[in-house]
Amino acid sequence: MVLLFFCVSGVLGAIDRHPSITTRENEPAATRSLESDARLFAQAIEPFPGALVVIANDWPLLYDLEFLRQECALFGPRIVNSVKILGGTKEESILKFMSSRSEPYVVVTSSDFEFSEGTMGRRVNVDSEAGFDEEASDRLRQLLEEYGEAAQRPASADDIMRATAGNPWMQRVQSYLAHGRQRII
Repeated sequence: MVLLFFCVSGVLGAIDRHPSITTRENEPAATRSLESDARLFAQAIEPFPGALVVIANDWPLLYDLEFLRQECALFGPRIVNSVKILGGTKEESILKFMSSRSEPYVVVTSSDFEFSEGTMGRRVNVDSEAGFDEEASDRLRQLLEEYGEAAQRPASADDIMRATAGNPWMQRVQSYLAHGRQRII
């Protein structure tokens, strides 16, 4: 399993213009439509069933996970968690989220969020005007290919439960899995 942190600012479906809470100071409002970004992002991760998405932009501070899955329909089934940590940079929030985890991860981010050279090797930079384009898609595929089996092997039920740890949605997943196991037995 590889966690993909989606930190791209913009609007998508019913996710409308919203206040910029954790972006750099003096950044323009995130009003660019992410429809084409979402489509290309979903296409890029499709060959990698072990790639699971963690929403890490400002959306989780305003919307719940179910709503985000619905509005990010093209990759919604891959969304397993979100980062809701305030204070510091987005990079610090992601590193804090990963502090008790050992899974490999990739950060897909627009330039309005602050990141250092420390995450450069596992980061896909998304241009604020061009969006998640072919160049970003190629970079994401390259990183996922480097992670090999972790990205290429389908995520197991245990992987998904680990990825959702600390998330209220986890109880629903566990209930669903338990129900599915009962049907098998």
